[in-house]
Amino acid sequence: MATPFGIRRRLKRLFGIPLDGASAAAPSEARVTLTVVSPKGEQTDESVAGSTLLAISGRMKHPIASGCSDSSCGTCRVEVLEGAANLTDQEARERGALKENGYPTTLRLACRAELVSGSARVKAFEVV
Repeated sequence: MATPFGIRRRLKRLFGIPLDGASAAAPSEARVTLTVVSPKGEQTDESVAGSTLLAISGRMKHPIASGCSDSSCGTCRVEVLEGAANLTDQEARERGALKENGYPTTLRLACRAELVSGSARVKAFEVV
């Protein structure tokens, strides 16, 4: 049974539980690093692999701004400057939200893009 926003999938990935239902290994401790460049400066933070860019930035002094809870507004859009290969693939919902709000689909939504390995550097257009 599918859940809204893929919550089960995200929780399983966060806790290192295999998605196919096989026996679970020890939780993954893989770490990732996000750097956010914004008009208020450059900030870097480390987190658990599989976290969204928005969640990682939430611990920063000036987190990426977000105006909705369902990835529809585009407020959390970012331009990926480095490390695009370390992010999850852009899904149709994300592309659709960007198009509906008049933004190019080359951008990413921080609430949808997960940093799964290594590091990434992004330009945030709106921060708190």
